[in-house]
Amino acid sequence: SIFIMSTNIVTALFGYIFWLVAAHTYSAYDVGLGSALISVMALASTIALLGMDATLVQVLPRSESGYPWSRALNAGLIIGSLSGLLAGVIVVVALPLFSPPFAFVEHEATYILALVIGVPLMTVSFLLDQAFIAERAAHNKLVRQLIAAVLKIPLLVLPVVLLIHIGALGIFLPGVLSMAVILILGLLMIVRLGRGYRPTVRGFVGQVRSMFSSLAGNQFINLGGILPYYLVPVFVATRLSPSANAYYYMTLRLSEFFTMGSYAVSMSLFAEGSHATNDLPRKVRSSILLICMIIGPAMLFSLFAGRYILLLFGPDYAQYGLTLFIIYVLSTVPDAITNVYLMVLRIQNRLRFAGLINVVMGVLTLVLTWELLPRLGIAGAGWAFLISQSVGSLVAGVDFL
Repeated sequence: SIFIMSTNIVTALFGYIFWLVAAHTYSAYDVGLGSALISVMALASTIALLGMDATLVQVLPRSESGYPWSRALNAGLIIGSLSGLLAGVIVVVALPLFSPPFAFVEHEATYILALVIGVPLMTVSFLLDQAFIAERAAHNKLVRQLIAAVLKIPLLVLPVVLLIHIGALGIFLPGVLSMAVILILGLLMIVRLGRGYRPTVRGFVGQVRSMFSSLAGNQFINLGGILPYYLVPVFVATRLSPSANAYYYMTLRLSEFFTMGSYAVSMSLFAEGSHATNDLPRKVRSSILLICMIIGPAMLFSLFAGRYILLLFGPDYAQYGLTLFIIYVLSTVPDAITNVYLMVLRIQNRLRFAGLINVVMGVLTLVLTWELLPRLGIAGAGWAFLISQSVGSLVAGVDFL
């Protein structure tokens, strides 16, 4: 939990610096467009995981070192690479059709190449992080993400220093380049885990078959969680404007800095529960206590200091983003409840029910966001998330009782 939280804090802190620099060196239009492209790439990457991320956390701790462990990991990396490449191509073709503001993508070779390469890079990189979590070596994830977060900042300002105007690409491209660097580092770290890693493809088909049911269930769960997170910025850019999405995206990323504790602890609970399920009730109680210790002070600090932090980005960001920020802080409580409960369901292998809860919450968030944005502005996205997480918490409570 400490290493996962440290990773999230480091990436959020340097992400805060990244977007702060971006807000002062790029126009709001470029920031909104670039952040939406980042969201689209991340959405495509998460879909391309095909549930392999959670499946690796379940499978790797129970696999013998050497060939069996290598076979499971390699199956995940190969599936992630191929599906990520396909997803990148689909994004290039489908995005201009879905949203007119992104029509330029299909005519710009640099954007096409960045998306087609960036999606599989992000997919494989995330799978490596999940392997480190599964093996109780989350410090490797911290090192990799720290390097990527630091590297993105000079890459962001480099075009400005060189007086090269590349628009939204200057915001989008640093992430792709930094992922390429940490991917190489991650592969070297895998070898040092002491699990006898071997770069073999023997038994690939059989391994995928054995994972299939778990892959399908975990992917169903993932879709409910990631579709709103990555589609809402596109909704904001489409229903309102790219500039409005800049205010939305900055506020979203800032609120994550104060609400990431429940995810980190829940992810640790998933890994520990996969190693040994016989002590699950005690681990759940410990996780809930730790989450309360984290989010309580964070919520109080956020409610009092949110406006002043947003002002660092500029007065417009504070004016349009403060209400949304407060709503996201309040949603931390139901979000923590659903995070923990979904991990418990995964450990218990109740994947269908977990997927149903997450998909219902995701669809509800998207429908409410689409309807509320024209009426409430970017705050409508926050209300949609709060309502859907509250509904999910009630369902979890009824099922628990």
